[in-house]
Amino acid sequence: RQSVEALQQHRFVLLLGDPASGKSTIGASLAVGALDDGAIGTVRIADGEGFERHWNPHEPGQFFWIDDAFGETQYQRSRVDGWNSRLKMIRAAVKAGARVLMTSRTYIWNAALRDLKLSEFPLLTNSQVIIDVQGLSDLERAQILYNHLRLGNQPPEFRKSLKPFLPAVATNPAFLPETARRLGSTFFTGELDVSSEGLSEFFEEPLGFLKDVLRGLGE
Repeated sequence: RQSVEALQQHRFVLLLGDPASGKSTIGASLAVGALDDGAIGTVRIADGEGFERHWNPHEPGQFFWIDDAFGETQYQRSRVDGWNSRLKMIRAAVKAGARVLMTSRTYIWNAALRDLKLSEFPLLTNSQVIIDVQGLSDLERAQILYNHLRLGNQPPEFRKSLKPFLPAVATNPAFLPETARRLGSTFFTGELDVSSEGLSEFFEEPLGFLKDVLRGLGE
């Protein structure tokens, strides 16, 4: 809701959060919502060069989705340099009617701050939405869990077997939106023990997610 409000008010939002907090899922929802709200199309790009290549001043209804704008798992100075040389261009695009969504992991954003020319584009600091997973209410956690299971590819029998345990899952202190997304996918639950203990372990000791993070790190 905060992201939608920021886009409506400023036509720009920087979405910050920790790994697995749901930034990309929110980004996808905002991109679809922008189409319903009159955007002529969504352009997903990774860097400043991509923005310069795809921005069309004659099509003010474009929606730009820039995931991990300053690096995926670690800070990349080259990306920031690319954005610095195009911040005036982004400012012009937003002023002309384009909408821009950037996402970044919080620790990468903190590293990028020292090199970004914030004075060229004040909305980088004035139009931020921070995802605080620990601040989610039990109802919000339950909604996230329900949506990921409903939109996932688990068979009805599996979802039915999960149902008695879902209230405890939603209130588990280790709950993360990304782990909920994985629960809704058959790719990640092949060896899952559908029990109170098995689901607690799935959320509290997400070994598969840890391995994915480690594989994505640089040397």
